[in-house]
Amino acid sequence: MQNPHAQDVVARLLADDAPPFALLHRRTPGRAPDTVEVLLGPVGEVERLTDIPLPTGTPRDGAPVADALALVPFRQIRERGFEVRDDGTPLAVLRPEETYELPLAEALEALPGHPVRVEDGAFDVDDAAYADIVSRVIENEIGTGEGANFVIRRTFRGEIPGFGSTDALALFRRLLAGERGAYWTYVVRLADGRTLVGASPEVHVRMSGEPS
Repeated sequence: MQNPHAQDVVARLLADDAPPFALLHRRTPGRAPDTVEVLLGPVGEVERLTDIPLPTGTPRDGAPVADALALVPFRQIRERGFEVRDDGTPLAVLRPEETYELPLAEALEALPGHPVRVEDGAFDVDDAAYADIVSRVIENEIGTGEGANFVIRRTFRGEIPGFGSTDALALFRRLLAGERGAYWTYVVRLADGRTLVGASPEVHVRMSGEPS
């Protein structure tokens, strides 16, 4: 694996002809914690999780590798027989043809640091309605023993004028600098301009050792 300077990598990601890419900061066994992984390669779409193309066997040196990065939409739970409101989001898979590892400090220095402005931002459920939903869940669900941990979602929508890779990387840098204890912090930019930037706050599944 070649590891060029972080400035060179970021410059390539900001170029007009940049390929689809992903930058990941995650807790991966066998990899230093202060590492930002860079994946570059084509993106395809598959119908089912079992259709994700993966190589067979194990890595020759036993080190962690990135064979594919799958962007799994919620609608895939239909594969397990659950009903779902299908919004048509495709199951996209980035197949890395180039992978690099950047020290976190160098990545922070190289990434854009400008403020990103969001216009016309608003929640789809206003504060009063959201508070009412929370109160009803506490009274009717938690209060009756139906559960103790409920996630009540609402969506914030806004527009970033002229949004592009520069803004995506600036948002990613802000998360890298501000997050504490996140499992994954990431930015993924696809060929059609779709972009995911975020941080996952907790580990759900972890495997160590050799699979049986």
